[in-house]
Amino acid sequence: MPELSVEADPRLWSVVPAEADAEEWLRALLEGRTDEQSARILLAADLAMTAREAAGDALVLLLCEPVSGLYATLGFIVTDAPAFSDRGRAEELALTVTPSPWPPTTTALPEGPVSGWRVTVLFSDDDQPPTAEPSPATTLGWVRTTYVLDLHGRLAVGQLSPLSPEAGAVAMALTEQLLPTLELESR
Repeated sequence: MPELSVEADPRLWSVVPAEADAEEWLRALLEGRTDEQSARILLAADLAMTAREAAGDALVLLLCEPVSGLYATLGFIVTDAPAFSDRGRAEELALTVTPSPWPPTTTALPEGPVSGWRVTVLFSDDDQPPTAEPSPATTLGWVRTTYVLDLHGRLAVGQLSPLSPEAGAVAMALTEQLLPTLELESR
């Protein structure tokens, strides 16, 4: 199975290593940080390590910007399936991964080395996906973004961890800066 690689801004992103290599990675993340920042980084890193462990062969990145308090996990997996060529299938896949009673917001990504769709689903502020029909009075609590990509003709899927709407908007912009650098490498 091919491996994914990415050239991400090291000031913001780091590849989440296997558990055996985590000590050096954590040391680099914590260098020069305040106690409060370190506590948040450790929590974010723990969640990212859990995602890495659960994701198997996926590429998992940690978005870590301690000054602003922006932390997110971004995972990518490439499949042997052919890439999707239509928006409807991309939405269907994203809603299978993250169901929501609200219709998703789907945006075609600009043509480039990696093309596809960004599919964002919304949830209420009760920290759980709503089970009833959406109400116009419901307050938006968090968003989850799935990327359904064509990577050299193969289906690749990326997903950001659930975030507040404000953090989600920033994380999406930062994610889309690194998408063109996503590459397949043979093992």
